[in-house]
Amino acid sequence: MEWFFTYRYDIPDGLGWPHFGLVHLSFLIAFLLGTILISGYYKKTDEKHRKAIKVTYAWIVVMLEVVKQVLVAAMGKYEPGMLVFHLCGMSIFFIFIHTYWPNRWTAAFLYSMSIPGAVAALLFCDWNLYPVANFFCLQSFFIHFFEMSYPILLVRSGELKPRFHELWRSVVYLAIVVPPIYLFNKQFGTNFFFLNDTVPDSPIAFLETFMGNPGYIFGFAGLLFLVWFFMYLPFWLKHRHDSPKSA
Repeated sequence: MEWFFTYRYDIPDGLGWPHFGLVHLSFLIAFLLGTILISGYYKKTDEKHRKAIKVTYAWIVVMLEVVKQVLVAAMGKYEPGMLVFHLCGMSIFFIFIHTYWPNRWTAAFLYSMSIPGAVAALLFCDWNLYPVANFFCLQSFFIHFFEMSYPILLVRSGELKPRFHELWRSVVYLAIVVPPIYLFNKQFGTNFFFLNDTVPDSPIAFLETFMGNPGYIFGFAGLLFLVWFFMYLPFWLKHRHDSPKSA
């Protein structure tokens, strides 16, 4: 607990944990089981309890981020990279808006961006320099868990039905926000959306070795479209299979 409220720049070397080691795998397995159990309960329960679960999710992700922001500011460590311009930071707003004002835009964002963004962050996390008993480590793990599992609840219950033809909303959103974020990164030395640098041991780091920087960004875009294809394909096949029955 000595390092519980210590921010990344004051963490001594050697206190972290490796990717896909015991600590990392334990969190991943626990989050997988947690998602299965919560989404199973959510699917079976009534509308009143579903709403309560969504509200709980929305306020948990907001408060986890608020506490993090306040702590770093109080430590005098605040920097441009703390702004919520990462995709996972934006997912906080997607969840909150969809909880209270559900619509097709937030539904598309939650499935197509929150899930792959949160899963990628959990698999190739950049907070493994922290010891496990550290607020910023635990906050990062749990906020991404909630961002990953929230849309899964909606999909498993049938509230959210992913469709290929809804993907244009996410493409338009990215086309609008990515260019200014790239320029912001260049100006302030940040790395939002991982547009200016990669994460060690991640697929985009692998792409960088072959395509260079910024060339890997084009590979990154291609990888995202490939992920989308496999995310939406099962629902397209199911819809196609069920269509003759409903005709």
